[in-house]
Amino acid sequence: MSTETEYEISPDDIFEGQQIGDYLIGELLSRGSRTMTWSATQVSVQREVVICNLFGPNRKDPAITDAFLADVRAKATVDHPLIGSVLEAIHEDGQCFFAREKLHGKSLELHHQEGLTIPPLHLARIIRSLADAQKSLEIHKIATLPLTADDIVLDDKFHCRLVNMAVSGAPDPDTATQDKQLLGQLFHDMLSPAQPGSTRTGSLLDFMADGHRAEPLSWDQIHELADGIERQLAEPGEKSKIKSPTMRMRPFISMATLARIGIAVAVLSIVIGLVYYFSNRKIIPAERQLSDLVRIPAGKYPGPLGVKVTLNEFWIEAHEVTIGEYAKFLNALSVISEEQRTVYQHDEQPEEKTNHLPDDWDNLYAAATTGTTWNGLQVDLNYPVVGVDWWDAYAYAEWKGRRLPTREEWYASCSAGANPAELSGTGWMPVDQTEKTAQGVYGMAGNVSEWTRKPGYDPTDPSQPRRYIVCGASYLKPKFGARAREWVDDRNLRRADLGFRTCSVSPESTAERD
Repeated sequence: MSTETEYEISPDDIFEGQQIGDYLIGELLSRGSRTMTWSATQVSVQREVVICNLFGPNRKDPAITDAFLADVRAKATVDHPLIGSVLEAIHEDGQCFFAREKLHGKSLELHHQEGLTIPPLHLARIIRSLADAQKSLEIHKIATLPLTADDIVLDDKFHCRLVNMAVSGAPDPDTATQDKQLLGQLFHDMLSPAQPGSTRTGSLLDFMADGHRAEPLSWDQIHELADGIERQLAEPGEKSKIKSPTMRMRPFISMATLARIGIAVAVLSIVIGLVYYFSNRKIIPAERQLSDLVRIPAGKYPGPLGVKVTLNEFWIEAHEVTIGEYAKFLNALSVISEEQRTVYQHDEQPEEKTNHLPDDWDNLYAAATTGTTWNGLQVDLNYPVVGVDWWDAYAYAEWKGRRLPTREEWYASCSAGANPAELSGTGWMPVDQTEKTAQGVYGMAGNVSEWTRKPGYDPTDPSQPRRYIVCGASYLKPKFGARAREWVDDRNLRRADLGFRTCSVSPESTAERD
């Protein structure tokens, strides 16, 4: 039986219909012994959020408010796309609360009650994503409360998000074990039976649910196993070769004569061909094996606004994504079903967007494979892919098992060991022939501008809502080099000088899906 006191709500507590600062309070979602959770609207940007507040005597007890705010600070350190963000904390005028991102979809508890079943491919992706989020918390030594089925949100396209459960203090290994057991048990009940991959996915879930194993699976192992299942299900089967039967014809002349004639014709053809080839050949640069991820150490870095930011260790792609690399992504999507393709899409991707083909892709790719020009620019497969919107960049990063860098990570990548102002940008070039930082990161000051992961406020116009940020100069807009940044209103934006690169919390690079 709980020993915590159940406090009564006082008249000056938060209530439905009240506006506190920028937040209009909606319906009460839940009530605990010390806190209440509300739906709300952030009025200035008309955004749905969730408010969690201390009520009654709790909000006036320094020990309780200090512990509450310490937990909020822990939540604010979490930086993973799967985990909900904390927007701000308020402790003034007798109130103590924080606002967090509202996650779209239904809780796993509701889905479970409604009898939802999840196909193995989608479930493998969900497990991989959850394991990646938990790995990130583990790497950064962030403590959390144990998950419940209400803290996991799934939308109608099987995109999964987590409520931010971070708290102050040291991580408890038992919490990770409980989380694995919960996920294993819940998802096993929801796994679609008798489908390709059902048995293997079920086995992984059984291992996760077994809390009595001598050596429980680590999040890293769960991530690797789920990724293997996902890849196996997403890859096409071996195509059978069609063999045409032939009938042997009776020769009209001797085989020896035929052989002599054949040899003579072959030699003559080779000679003519070589003469033509060496006099007319155009050398097409081959697609090169490029550097992959570069480690950016944890530490304090100059931020894009001139204020130092503290970042955990991360790994960023050494170069912008190339035309050749993006073509592999498109090839992988072309051999799986429409339903399977949605596993890589962002849950806010517009319904009218049905593919991830860049602008003028057919002409760009044809020029790249033949080493000719596109829009007056020399191209081959080692040049950066352009004409991609934010949704395309997000889907590619998901396919690679990575994510887009934040603006702060992007800027830190060109400030690590160097002054970004001293990077001299290049024009349109292959990604491994541009300027590079001391750490070996190419193309931060030129070539193409790049999408980043999160929206942010423009300090020159703080009245505007958060907008998505494009970082770095380009061959069309060379001014300011690596310090260039641009706030854009539309994630559908595509330009001939706009590309992207990916990053990760670990050096493990998933293999390409050919």
